[in-house]
Amino acid sequence: MYSIIISLIVGAVIGAITQRDLGTGWGIFCAVGAMLISQIVIGLLIRRKVGKLNLQLQQIMQAAQAKINRQMQQYQMRPPGNMRLAQQNLEKLQSDAVRRTLEATREFEPWYKWNMMLKKQINTMKMQLHFQLKEFGKVDELLPKCFLLDPRSLAIKLVRLYKNNDASIDKFYDRKCKKLKGEDAALVALTYAWIKLRQDEPQKAVAALVAARKLSDNQTLIENCDRLVNGKYKHFNNAGLGDLWYSLYLEEPKIKPQRQVQQRMY
Repeated sequence: MYSIIISLIVGAVIGAITQRDLGTGWGIFCAVGAMLISQIVIGLLIRRKVGKLNLQLQQIMQAAQAKINRQMQQYQMRPPGNMRLAQQNLEKLQSDAVRRTLEATREFEPWYKWNMMLKKQINTMKMQLHFQLKEFGKVDELLPKCFLLDPRSLAIKLVRLYKNNDASIDKFYDRKCKKLKGEDAALVALTYAWIKLRQDEPQKAVAALVAARKLSDNQTLIENCDRLVNGKYKHFNNAGLGDLWYSLYLEEPKIKPQRQVQQRMY
């Protein structure tokens, strides 16, 4: 907003001076040119500042990931007596890093008035971070204020529509998700299909996967599409998506307990 106001003022001043000295035509031309140049200069300055702030966020997450990796290596070298507590410790390290990142996003707020798109971009980041923390009330609050363009944001929106029993889920999928391609199409289509199966609407799940298969060669998508086309609804399985799937909190990963083999002493 501020950048537009400043550009208008600069354009008006330059245009008035030029019009007085060279005439109306040159006045209009120079006014428009001054507005464009000022917008470009301001945009570059804001982009540089925002880039530094983005780098700070990346450094927070990278430092946290390095700390988590070191802790995991320690657990591998010296297995803890209580694996559940060890897992909880790793999860706490991760959640602390996410909260520090959320806190750091406040540094962007003074720049919202300079870039009208920046607030939505940061809201999208915050929404995903709150979802990672399972703070779903804040996620629902932020979703209408986000850019829903990337596959994870779209998948999260589908999940929240499902959890809130929102009847607009089909309309949202048709409007926002059908044109995705490749891996993006696979994640969103498989999420929607899983939801439709839970809502006892297998025909919509089949239609979504058949359409997505034309735009993606993802193996999990292909396998699930074949299962549904052949009526094997109970064999539908998104485990092949790995962490992308489980991070949506619709299913827990199935970890088979390892059997301890006792060695006989001879």
